Amino acid sequence: MRFDEMPYQRVTYEEAEAAYQALFQSLQAASCEADCLAVLKEHDRLTEMLTPIDLCYVRHGMNVNDPFYAGEQAYYDEIGPRLGELQNRFYRLLAESPFSAFFEKTVGAFAFRLILSGLEGYDSSIIPLQQEENALLSRYNQLVSNARADYRGERVSRSSLTRDQQSADRKVRKEAYHAAIASWEEQRGELEEIYDSLVKNRARQAELMGFPSFVELSYLRMNRIGYAPEDVRCFREQVKAYLVPVAASLNERRRKRLGLDRLYSYDGGVFFPEGNPTPLGDEAFCLDMTRRMFADISPETGKYIDFMLDRGLYDVAMRDGKQSGGYCTQFEAYRTPFIFANFDGTSENAYIMSHEGGHGFYFYLKRNEEIRERGWYTPEMAETHAMAMEFFAAPHMELFFGSRGEDYRAMHLEKAVSLILYECQQDEFQQLIYEQPGLTRQQRNDVWARLEQDYFPFREYTEDERKQFGSRWQRIPHLFLWPFYAIDYALAQVCALQFAKRMSEDREQAWQSYLAFCHACGNHSFPEALDTAGLENPFAPDSLGNLMNWLQTRL
Repeated sequence: MRFDEMPYQRVTYEEAEAAYQALFQSLQAASCEADCLAVLKEHDRLTEMLTPIDLCYVRHGMNVNDPFYAGEQAYYDEIGPRLGELQNRFYRLLAESPFSAFFEKTVGAFAFRLILSGLEGYDSSIIPLQQEENALLSRYNQLVSNARADYRGERVSRSSLTRDQQSADRKVRKEAYHAAIASWEEQRGELEEIYDSLVKNRARQAELMGFPSFVELSYLRMNRIGYAPEDVRCFREQVKAYLVPVAASLNERRRKRLGLDRLYSYDGGVFFPEGNPTPLGDEAFCLDMTRRMFADISPETGKYIDFMLDRGLYDVAMRDGKQSGGYCTQFEAYRTPFIFANFDGTSENAYIMSHEGGHGFYFYLKRNEEIRERGWYTPEMAETHAMAMEFFAAPHMELFFGSRGEDYRAMHLEKAVSLILYECQQDEFQQLIYEQPGLTRQQRNDVWARLEQDYFPFREYTEDERKQFGSRWQRIPHLFLWPFYAIDYALAQVCALQFAKRMSEDREQAWQSYLAFCHACGNHSFPEALDTAGLENPFAPDSLGNLMNWLQTRL
């Protein structure tokens, strides 16, 4: 079914609760393994019944000012935590069932571990706080999606400035950059107020559940299985030791390439004196090239992209009132992925389709899994699917950029290094903030400024930028919407670079390794899935050193 044909009708709490109560009764009445299998199937049907909630989220994000879907989303924000309580009750009954061994065998040991982890990270006492948290997140989305900027005598959407911020003309990108920053400064007070409320709300959730801080609770919610906070801390220290020098040398190389005496923040998005590569055509052109790109990667991805594009399972147009950024989700009732993006006329058009396309490809591979829990995954797995796909797509960038395909590949590889630093900085920032939820707004800015020096000591700032030093974090959606997700990007980027290294040695072997990793997800933890694919664990003591040696040779 096409996306625009998918019907929407509100799922009320009352009908969802009735379906769950019937499910509880079936589970408690189960007297044999056949009954238990029927319970799992009944649960699948209930999950499909809730698909309109996912449809609403997407359609609300397509225009946050649409009063109908705004109202529907507000309703789901209110009942969402109560639905979560029903879901957790089901899994608690399943885990405590006399047939729990059968359930573990059927859904798989990994999925069962995720169930137990989810139960440990939930308590019904926090439902009012979760409802409050949802309202804060909706307020954040409304604020950012409607952001405007004063630029060249017009009041324009802030997101529309991206292209000029990457202009080859330094005066143009400086003007666009400062217009964007002024827009962020207009909202900074409210953004900091929202974040302060979110931090205190999440700290209170952790306190009510008996955790020392939200850090520990977040590790359960993010399903960190197979590694612990100490492993992540050691990983961040490795990043500082091995990647900061590489990033500094890349920054210096870019400065020379651009022919500039100094690189300031408004130069951060530009990699070539003639400007970054941009697509050779419009939205329709980029979608057509996306189809050709995935067809060229492999037979599997060719079938996948036809499935997506022929059914209109995407929204890529940029427009006022649309939620910023991009993501991939799925509609369980139709067993389909969906890509949400904002084509801004920059290289982002190609990047976002390769990245979110990687997420969608995993959903597509698992769409016919009979036991749905065997398709479950954790965030660092998901981002490895996406970031590795970026590298498999890279050899085909001439489709989008013509003779500048190699420029895109060079830029993409350089940005990969900076991204690891940036995500580790966010992760450490969040750990420090949530360990000390009582910090003032200025103290939070001071923490970010200190970490900026740890991860990006080579950055330079103008006098105007110095006045706002430490305030960049307010522009990062993940800090508000998805706490502690950042480290998943960093871990995944390290794994994606390993796939890139393998591609340079044996492209077909690298692709088969990628497929092996995808198929292992849903049945194995992140470290176990890496081992299945023959990849080195990012937490291994010398993994980053070995990878950086290859990367410097490649660059």
